[in-house]
Amino acid sequence: MNNNININWNVCDSVKVLVTTKNFLSNKNFNISYTNNEYNKTKKDIDFLSDKILPSYPNFIKQAHGKKIVNLDEQKIHSHVADGIITSKKKQVIAVQTADCMPIVISSVCGSIVCILHAGRKGVEYNIINSAFEILKKYNYSYEAWIGPSISKDYYIVDDNIKKSFIKINKKYENFFYRNNSQFNMDLLGIASLQLNENNVKNIFYSNMCTVKNKDSFYSYRNSSDQKRFGTFAWIEDKKKGDK
Repeated sequence: MNNNININWNVCDSVKVLVTTKNFLSNKNFNISYTNNEYNKTKKDIDFLSDKILPSYPNFIKQAHGKKIVNLDEQKIHSHVADGIITSKKKQVIAVQTADCMPIVISSVCGSIVCILHAGRKGVEYNIINSAFEILKKYNYSYEAWIGPSISKDYYIVDDNIKKSFIKINKKYENFFYRNNSQFNMDLLGIASLQLNENNVKNIFYSNMCTVKNKDSFYSYRNSSDQKRFGTFAWIEDKKKGDK
């Protein structure tokens, strides 16, 4: 199930990904973030997902634009501050909230483990992807990744100081900045893809949807200072008898 967002990869069918939109399944202004002070509406939307669609109540994190990863195989999650979650438990839903940042889903090809990341500029600067693989590589699987709707390089403008800070970390990052008068367009997806490649993820798939360009479908903080968020959810279903 993917709410009409095309998710084609080589991962086992037991791994499911769901992305909500502004008008998710005819529910207008669908939102999964409590930061907009509409508690009852947000709770109603999350309960709708939990009751009607998802196999369990989703595990959320208090996102902080950092690189901390919570591994649910090793700890229970309550109010952890983190920007990534990993699970190998069946029907345990993990989720991130975004409105321009990248929702990145990483799964073993065999479908035994899945990870979801919230990665914006700070996330790629701190290389949250590498932090995730410090855990994932212990499982000795092959992985693929899918990057969901996020701000594209056509709309993400940064200043020279940000460019310099990235190049100081890795000179290869210079290839992902494009001059725009006195500023630069920054390719977050390009940097994330490089970081995935450096962690031996060769097959990366994309929604090819920009949150600014597709503002009718997705919330965008850069475009309209949205406090609401759409969600990306991932989980592993039980394999049915006869499934490969």
